[in-house]
Amino acid sequence: HYLGSKLRLVEPLQMAIYRLEPSGSAVCDLFSGSGTVSAAFARTRDVVAVDIQEYSRVLCSAVLRPADVSDVEVKNFLDDAFGAAYGARIEAASPLIAYEEQCLLDARQGEPETICELIDNASIVAFNQMTPRHVSRALAAAHNATIRRLRSMAEDSAAETLTLRYFGGLYFSYLQALQLDALLTAAHHRDGDLRNTLLAATISTASEIVNTVGKHFAQPIRPRDGQGRPKRHLISKILRDRQLAVVTTFVDMLNRYRSLRSSGRAHRVIRADFAEALAMLGKNVGVVYADPPYTRDHYSRFYHVLETMCLRDDPGVSTTRIRAEREQFSRGMYRADRHQSPFCIRSQAPTAFERLFAGVRDIGVPLVLSYSPYATQDRTHPRVMTVEKISELARRFFCQVEIISAGRISHSKLNTSRLHLDASAEAEIIVLCS
Repeated sequence: HYLGSKLRLVEPLQMAIYRLEPSGSAVCDLFSGSGTVSAAFARTRDVVAVDIQEYSRVLCSAVLRPADVSDVEVKNFLDDAFGAAYGARIEAASPLIAYEEQCLLDARQGEPETICELIDNASIVAFNQMTPRHVSRALAAAHNATIRRLRSMAEDSAAETLTLRYFGGLYFSYLQALQLDALLTAAHHRDGDLRNTLLAATISTASEIVNTVGKHFAQPIRPRDGQGRPKRHLISKILRDRQLAVVTTFVDMLNRYRSLRSSGRAHRVIRADFAEALAMLGKNVGVVYADPPYTRDHYSRFYHVLETMCLRDDPGVSTTRIRAEREQFSRGMYRADRHQSPFCIRSQAPTAFERLFAGVRDIGVPLVLSYSPYATQDRTHPRVMTVEKISELARRFFCQVEIISAGRISHSKLNTSRLHLDASAEAEIIVLCS
C-alpha cells in the first residue's frame, strides 16, 4: 500500500520516456519506492531502480529479479519458520497473547475499554524502557511477565523477536507479530534473489494485515476520541484486522511474486541517495525518471515498520514531549534515523532539485520528472514547490523544458511530436504533472 504509487501514471510515463529516448536504452527509476514504474519498463528496457530505503531495494529486487521458488522450497521455508524455536517464542509471549485475546473478546461483547488501553500501551520496548504511569494491573502484569520470559530466553534484544517487541499490539496483534518474525527469520537465512523474494512476500503480508486506518504505517490506530472515549466505529476494524491469518496471506503474496517471470534483462537495484546513484551511473542509462516527494510529509514515516523489518536491526526510537509530562517514545515507534528527504523541506528543496538536475545533466541524458501541481486557491495539501519554480530551476541545466499534464498525453501526440536531443545540447526534461 504505497503512498504516491505511480500506477495510474504508468502509460503517460511510458509515452513521455519513449518520446525522449525511443531507442529502448536503459532507464533509471530514481525514486523507485515499491517498484511500480520499474516493473512497467522491465520487459522492454534494462532498468536501474534506485531508492535510499532498504524496503524499496527488497521490493524492487523481487519484482525485477524474481526468484524461481519451487513448492518444495515453500514447504521447507515454512517448516523452518514455524519450528521449535517459534514454539518457544510463542510460550514466552503467551501472557500478552492471552491478555490481548481477552481484550478482543471483551470488545466483541461491547466492552472496548481494555483493547483501547492495550493499543495505547502496546509496545513491549516502550513499556520496558518508559513504563507508563497509568495502566491497569492486568495489562502491567501481562507486559512484565512477557518481558521476564523474553529476558530469560535472551530474546529481549534478539532480532528474532524484533517485530513482536517493537510493533506487537500496536500495528499487529502480538501473535501476528511473532508470526511475521518467524517468516523474517527464515527469510534472512536465505541468500540472493530467494532472500529478496521471501522478504518481499513477508513485508507485503505485513502491509496487508496491518491494523491501521489506510493500511500504512504513518501512525497506529488512535482508539479514543479527544474526550478519551473509545471510537466505536474503529472497534470492528480492530477486531477484523487482528484476526487476519498471517501464513495464509503470506502464501498468497508469495504466489504473486512466484508468478513473475524473469525478463532476462540486465536489471540493477541500488540502495543509495539520488545524487550518489547518479554519480555511479555514468553513461550506462539513456534516460532518467525522477519522482521526488512533493509535500512536507516525509514518506519514510509511512514505511518505517517495513524498513525495520528489512534491515532487521534494533533501531533507536524517536522521542517526543508533545502534551506529555515527560519525554516518551513517539507513538508510532518511528526510527530515530528515519530518512528525512530534502525534497520535503521547503528550505532545502530548491538545492535538492539543483543537485538532481546537475546530476542528470552531467551524465548527458534526458530527464522525465513527475510532480503534483498545486494552486494556492485549492484546498489540497500544499506542495513544497510549484511546478513553475521547478521549471525555472530546470532551465538552468537543460536546453529544453516541457510541462505536460499526464491526463493529456495521447498516442496521437506521441506519434506527431517527438523531442530529439539537440546535437549541441546536453539533455532535455519533461515535467509530467500528475
